[in-house]
Amino acid sequence: MAQRSRPRITVTVDPDMLEEIDTYVQQHEGMDRSQVLDEALRCWYARILHEALVRQHAATKSAEELEERADWKHIRATQARHLGLKYARHDEA
Repeated sequence: MAQRSRPRITVTVDPDMLEEIDTYVQQHEGMDRSQVLDEALRCWYARILHEALVRQHAATKSAEELEERADWKHIRATQARHLGLKYARHDEA
């Protein structure tokens, strides 16, 4: 027996939401319920990842992290000055 590439699941949805999904599918040729739910799940997962990223950046930083950030800030500033001089010399030519 051939193995499915995508597992099949059963979900319970609000009848009004199912009506909205079915209306959307009817109005968009080539779409089906599974594709609509796939997109909904992708949006949900993107939101979850975004929330995790926000929490990570809002978290209190350790002394080591603060030192590393300061080091990177110095590296960026040095590179910006270097590029500024490089382009300034180029403009003068």
